[in-house]
Amino acid sequence: MQQLLIAFINTLDISLKKMLREAGDGSGFAGLTIPQLNYLEAIHALGQPTITDLADRLNFSKASVTAGVQKLVELGYVHKTQSTADRRVYHVGLTASGAELAAAKTRALSAYEAFIKSALSEEESRQLQAILEKLVRHFGGGL
Repeated sequence: MQQLLIAFINTLDISLKKMLREAGDGSGFAGLTIPQLNYLEAIHALGQPTITDLADRLNFSKASVTAGVQKLVELGYVHKTQSTADRRVYHVGLTASGAELAAAKTRALSAYEAFIKSALSEEESRQLQAILEKLVRHFGGGL
């Protein structure tokens, strides 16, 4: 089982990275790390979150999120806006380039989902989804 699990994880990693590269070809997508892409996706999903909102969503410390967001600001994918209600609070949002990358990741994941489903019967696909949901819950992840 251990050998099979390692082979599955490696195959999953390689094929997902390939699809991500293809989906973002020419957009600077390949230069970002998976955690940076996760930041973009979370910002996209939350709209104009605060650093605290983003830290809660990603289950990271505020200091870590602040540093991650700053790097994405420097790369031109994210902008920060100071709250008019509370000057200590900043909201973050995607620039046009950031929104393009978030959309490219969504397209890549949709293609990857179709790729996986094409290898499975409908029943196997339902079973895989149930198993993945169970594992995510077991490891304390959110859906």
